[in-house]
Amino acid sequence: MSIKKLMKLAAQIIFFGAIWGLAEATLGYLLHFLPPLVAGLVMFPVAVYILMKAYRTTGSRSSLVLVGLVAAGIKAVDFLLPGMSVFKTINPMISIMLESLVVAVAVPMLDNNRVAARISGSLGISIGWRMGYILYMVAQFLISGSMTKFISTPMLSVEFILLNGVLSAILVFGVLALEKRTAFKTRFRPFYAPVMLAAALGIQLLV
Repeated sequence: MSIKKLMKLAAQIIFFGAIWGLAEATLGYLLHFLPPLVAGLVMFPVAVYILMKAYRTTGSRSSLVLVGLVAAGIKAVDFLLPGMSVFKTINPMISIMLESLVVAVAVPMLDNNRVAARISGSLGISIGWRMGYILYMVAQFLISGSMTKFISTPMLSVEFILLNGVLSAILVFGVLALEKRTAFKTRFRPFYAPVMLAAALGIQLLV
């Protein structure tokens, strides 16, 4: 890959990662005033939409993990805030990375013309990242003693993985249909990336 193409790809990755980070800092922040179920159900489908747009723009599944890395990096700004629990920053970052990873793996199913494949893919990623997150929560507890409500009882863990996962999968399936019917009307320009990144970082610091 030429230097020019590599720089363009990097700009695209930063751009979509910044959009995701901005969504987490604005919509995600507002949704956390509502019951936890609502925030989790809405933000993952939003992430899927952004990641699928990133895939269409970059043409690379592996770039989606880097998009997640950028979004997680924006969340890392919270480390600079005094009095903020380290886990309240790390946990969302891990969630973002898990979400980007499962979408990158499942792109062939999510972008499939067959309805059955998209349904399976929607269920797989919605339940899959939650299973990974529960395993991470267990590891965190064993290492640090930090307990989250998701693993406080077996029933809450099952509810988080299965109930929330199935409900979120329904929204993801709808988002996949919406994503195919919407397209950017303007051509991507590399300077969009630093502008969007600055906006995301600024708002993350404010909230």
